[in-house]
Amino acid sequence: MKKMVLVKTLAEGLGFYYDKNGNAAVGEVGGYDMLITNADKGSLYYLNVSVTRGEKPTKADFEGIKEYNKYLKTIGVNKKNYRVVFTLGGAFTKDGTVKRFQEILPALARFLQDRGFQNCSEISGVTQGVSTYFAQGVKIITKSEYAEIERGIQEKQDKIALRGSSSILLGTVGALLGAVVAGAVVLCISQLGYVSWFGGVVMGGLVMGGYKVFAGRIQKIGIIISAIIMLAAMYLINRLDWALMIQRYFTPDMFGMEGTKLSLSFTFKNVVAIVETANLQADYFKNLGLQLFFTFICGLVTSIGVVQWDKNSFLAYPIGEEKQDVQDAGLPYTDSFGDSEE
Repeated sequence: MKKMVLVKTLAEGLGFYYDKNGNAAVGEVGGYDMLITNADKGSLYYLNVSVTRGEKPTKADFEGIKEYNKYLKTIGVNKKNYRVVFTLGGAFTKDGTVKRFQEILPALARFLQDRGFQNCSEISGVTQGVSTYFAQGVKIITKSEYAEIERGIQEKQDKIALRGSSSILLGTVGALLGAVVAGAVVLCISQLGYVSWFGGVVMGGLVMGGYKVFAGRIQKIGIIISAIIMLAAMYLINRLDWALMIQRYFTPDMFGMEGTKLSLSFTFKNVVAIVETANLQADYFKNLGLQLFFTFICGLVTSIGVVQWDKNSFLAYPIGEEKQDVQDAGLPYTDSFGDSEE
């Protein structure tokens, strides 16, 4: 079975910079900026370049590339910019994966040179003054484009700062709206008779995401508020789920009442008393415990992802040759590849 080699390990083996925020290996080969990231599944990687021959590249431009290296076969072209992405598989060992990339990268550079491609900004296609930056993600852009993104981030930060404490209130409103939407999803799943980890993921993502969208930034107080809202929402959803079940299977005459159907307000208000009378309290609290557990575990994992996304959306710094005393931005690299054995 192929083993996933961490991008950081791959960067060290190739002599590339490693950017921890973008989890990307960044370097220059044959005059082309190249960056490598993990794909979503298995031992796969994305190899990114940004190139032009006077216009945006197309898949047809890369016909015959497999003659340069057999692994350069799965190609993605973004019609909105100049970035080209190759999906590559790793080898069975760490050294084997490093060696594979040591062969792929020069082969790709030779193909690009032979076909007359120039290294360029992925945004504008400009070929002068291009380097790699972290600017709301790892990007191959010009210094002026980086400066423009950096100004936008600063303006956004200033705008959030002017809101003061009102941003917390706005964030709370966003988190509550996210909880309502997530709650509807979780309730639908519960009504089908399932308790799923998916509910925790949805709750965590929508509550934290709602807070960020409305507040503009996730602070520590925002994390605490969102956590409280998530747990409270799951408690209420579980109670409503059981109230609906009681409404379906219990009749008013069981409680000395008239009518053909119990009201939802009655069942919701008296859920605990009814499940105790029906000797269903063990099932009720088991269901509640599972809902809260999935919310805590899965919601926590999702929330961490949202917080990281929030953090990255406010980061901007140079990588590689443009790097200027940026702490933890990268590791030094050279263009030459060392020998490695499989």
